[in-house]
Amino acid sequence: MPANAPPLAGAFAAAWNRYRLDVLAALILFAAAALAAGRVWRFPFDDEIFTMAPNVPAQFRASGWNLARFYLEGGDLHPPLTFLFFSSLYKLGVGEAAMHCCSIAMTALALALWQLLALALITERGAAPICAVGRLITILLFGLSPFAIGLGDAIRWHPQFALCVALFICLYLAADRSTARLASAIPLGLAMSINLIAPLVILPFAIYRYLLEREWRASFDITFWLLFALFALPGFYTAASVVPELFAGSWSDTFGHSPFGAVAVDIFGLIGGNAVGLGEAWLISPAVAIAALAVGRQIEWRRPANPTHLLLLMLGAMVPAALVGFAEARAFFYLAPVLAVVLSIFLAGSGASSRTLLLAVCALLPGLVAIGELRGGTHPFKRNAAIPFGEIIDFITGNENGDSLIVSTDPVVPWELRKRADLHLCVSYFFQEEACLAQPQRYRSLFIVSGYSNHSRNDRAMQGFAARVAEITRGRDKIATIRVGRDEDAALKTRLTGVPLDEFILTVALYR
Repeated sequence: MPANAPPLAGAFAAAWNRYRLDVLAALILFAAAALAAGRVWRFPFDDEIFTMAPNVPAQFRASGWNLARFYLEGGDLHPPLTFLFFSSLYKLGVGEAAMHCCSIAMTALALALWQLLALALITERGAAPICAVGRLITILLFGLSPFAIGLGDAIRWHPQFALCVALFICLYLAADRSTARLASAIPLGLAMSINLIAPLVILPFAIYRYLLEREWRASFDITFWLLFALFALPGFYTAASVVPELFAGSWSDTFGHSPFGAVAVDIFGLIGGNAVGLGEAWLISPAVAIAALAVGRQIEWRRPANPTHLLLLMLGAMVPAALVGFAEARAFFYLAPVLAVVLSIFLAGSGASSRTLLLAVCALLPGLVAIGELRGGTHPFKRNAAIPFGEIIDFITGNENGDSLIVSTDPVVPWELRKRADLHLCVSYFFQEEACLAQPQRYRSLFIVSGYSNHSRNDRAMQGFAARVAEITRGRDKIATIRVGRDEDAALKTRLTGVPLDEFILTVALYR
């Protein structure tokens, strides 16, 4: 084998020949777990709506190029590829469930690639086949990945980014042809054009290649980075537009958290799949400890070019991101299968001892807890993931009696109600639909859906909302109120964040 051959050349193909039924079993388990958690056929969350139907100024809606220009010029923190992809599907009439399935397929392919890589890394360490218990542990770790279950069907950038990262790593570490290894620059470049978090993959890769592998071949490296730059161009353009705004203090909600709090949120979010809430953190604490132990055990000081070190560098990159206040656990969705690889090597490569089985049970617990929490728990990691929108819609449709106005601080309610052409409703997210609000006294019924929102941290915006509600409801009687969506961690979250949160996530009030 040539000296410059990928470190896992041959082992990846051997893993596919020997363990492809294991990969299939993990994918079937993942699909079953996602459906059991209520994924695919569900109400969207706020960011999914803004991905399908981007909330951009009117002048940018005329064409796909105008929409791309909005994102390229810093209209949002994200590059345009994901928005162009899903908004195009939406305009073509593709339904939400179909788009969820598209994301599930991308997540499943990413999981399959990472599982094969894990099996290749384990077999590379010894000639003996992996024992049956080890294979079962690997199947369960990838099939019950809590993050993949909770966010794998998202109509957002996360599944696309995770698939690009998986393709890049597998092509670089395991491709058996130099042209295929060179082509790994393409998914890496696309990852940059999907989300600006890509440097947390690019920098670890550069450290691994040039400091640990000590690889520098001018013909390969120059071509690699030129190819990467070509496909990363939209991302670079967006970054050039966004970075000045970051230094000016924009996007403070994303980067304005305390380092300690951000580290805790990101680590528990990664282990708990962005689903297990603070009140149930004790259930996944053993998994956090096992993950830390597994990471420590994979460091080989005498073998710096060990391919596992690239994965450890990727996991480690989230720490400095958190230390600057980046508390967006779901942004690290792509690391969920990376962590599963590290855990697989640690557990599946340790034989079938009782100690290994105990550690495996603790490592698998977050996935089981996440399924229960996503299905209808009261300790949500993300509050708007626990809102029973069906109850709200049933309350409104059951009580409207002719022309009705609905004003909501949550975008999902207007999104769903606008689909009901059979009802005489005028629906507004906050007070964006001025046509609905020109003469509020003409409506027979007025519904105010209020509570936690993306603007809850903005006291001025929420005070303005309350004042406008008081204005349009003046002279009316409040005849019914329902409170929906329980978050039993609300008091604790209030103390930690300073944002006043009610135990009930949304309140619906009916005025006549």
